[in-house]
Amino acid sequence: MSAYLRALRLVNFRNYVDATVLLAPGLNVVVGANAQGKTNLLEAISFAATGSTPRTPNDPEIILWGADFTRAEMRVSMNGDEERKIAVGYAPGQKKRLTIDGVPASSLAAYAAGGAGVRVVTFFPDDLRVVKGAPSDRREFLDSLLASLKPTYARAAAEYARAVQQRNQLLRRIRDGLSSEKTLSTWDRKVVDLGTEVLRGRTAAIGPLGSLFEDAVSALYGPEKAALGYGYSAPLDGYAEALREARGVDVERGTTSVGPHRDDFAVLFGGVSMTTYGSQGQQRLATLALKFAAREYLRGETGQDPILLFDDVMSELDEERRGYLTEYFLASTQAVISTTNLEYFDPEVIERTPIVRISGGSVL
Repeated sequence: MSAYLRALRLVNFRNYVDATVLLAPGLNVVVGANAQGKTNLLEAISFAATGSTPRTPNDPEIILWGADFTRAEMRVSMNGDEERKIAVGYAPGQKKRLTIDGVPASSLAAYAAGGAGVRVVTFFPDDLRVVKGAPSDRREFLDSLLASLKPTYARAAAEYARAVQQRNQLLRRIRDGLSSEKTLSTWDRKVVDLGTEVLRGRTAAIGPLGSLFEDAVSALYGPEKAALGYGYSAPLDGYAEALREARGVDVERGTTSVGPHRDDFAVLFGGVSMTTYGSQGQQRLATLALKFAAREYLRGETGQDPILLFDDVMSELDEERRGYLTEYFLASTQAVISTTNLEYFDPEVIERTPIVRISGGSVL
């Protein structure tokens, strides 16, 4: 059996002052009215498991209003015969404190890449931006998935972003006559070296991920031919040359025009882009299919099933798809699903499923 979360304690997290939640393997349903803390609970599990939140890049936002720190603790059952104690503490202006059985984690990147003993796949309604939003949203989805597997990828992606930023600053200085174009060579080499590492990771993943996406769409949507098509601003084998050729344009514009930071991938049903032409329902199903593909990709790479954290996933689906999702969650090692309405689930499922009731930031 893969690892799963047994208990979670939250202190000063969003609207939780001090709350403890007990969870079980398989499906767990979190229920409550709107704006009571269901989404915050799922976010907190992700925060505890990865050291960061998928909902905001600004960590101070997760701290309870008026408090000066937040902390999430969890107990993880490891393969049924061992328990691991995990804690993540954060206060603005201080480094995050990540501990595993009381021992500090070596780095946030290592912690996020399975260091806590579990990985997570999340779905929040705002995740529709992965399909319907900007290319940066799709790049973030792919990079986050790869970073959850390899700390080296996370570091390369972060260092690449910084190197591009430095190169852009230099390009503007050259354009303004404050620096010589000869000084670009050093940054070009650094950008290409780091960008090549990012491109290799994405290139290796996109094919298998696309196949898994096609399978997920078939299960959710029907026999529609689905695919993911990666669009390169510069091919891997011609990246360095493309960067050199773009130098004149880059100086004129003051920005780096080729590299993985300018790439995108298309989400296609029947060869049609769901970003441009998909209905709201198709975009939602495509987003779910991407999340299912991510889960299967992680399982294939690690041999372990990630925890599924799906927020308000049932509300806009028909009865047939709700039934499919219920069976999918029941068959997982652990899934924590939030809803405002238990009637989205069959009564016999509810009878044998742990129900977590939330009201006003409290677990009832």
